[in-house]
Amino acid sequence: MHATHLLIVGAALAAFGWFAASTGGPSVPGQPPLPVAQPLPEPPQPNGHFALVVEGDRDRLAITHANGKAAPWAGVPKGFTSAWRLTVLGAGGQILAEVPLDVSAFDVSADRKGGPVQVTGCIVRDPRIVMLVNAPRFAEAAVYTFDRMDGDGVRTEIGRVDGNRVRVLAGGGR
Repeated sequence: MHATHLLIVGAALAAFGWFAASTGGPSVPGQPPLPVAQPLPEPPQPNGHFALVVEGDRDRLAITHANGKAAPWAGVPKGFTSAWRLTVLGAGGQILAEVPLDVSAFDVSADRKGGPVQVTGCIVRDPRIVMLVNAPRFAEAAVYTFDRMDGDGVRTEIGRVDGNRVRVLAGGGR
């Protein structure tokens, strides 16, 4: 084959590729053309963060106060993982953020639920949980859920707070 023939075949293939890409691909006579891929919508971006007061115990957590901060959320500390987490969900159920919770200062064992504070030397262990949680603030947040992974690998939901409730707690209204 001569170089001229190769050049003509290459140009024809390039033209066909351009045509197929611009029309959504080849179509079958009598069939609609294949759809052209649309760019994915941009994921919601946080607008600052919330300092949330979280209270409860091993089986129930709730947000009892919120304070909106303009500064961006610092994120999850590198390498930190936890069986406990706060998940921020959008109206369609999409996950906007997952925040692992550090409950290491609390006595969250099942047999200690509702029990008294235990003091051993200078170590205080309380089965009641009262903590601050920093979480990204999303205008699109519909629900804040709390859950924990139990030893048997089952994830248990232990709290659910409406996004509007969090905004009201923060003084932002609906």
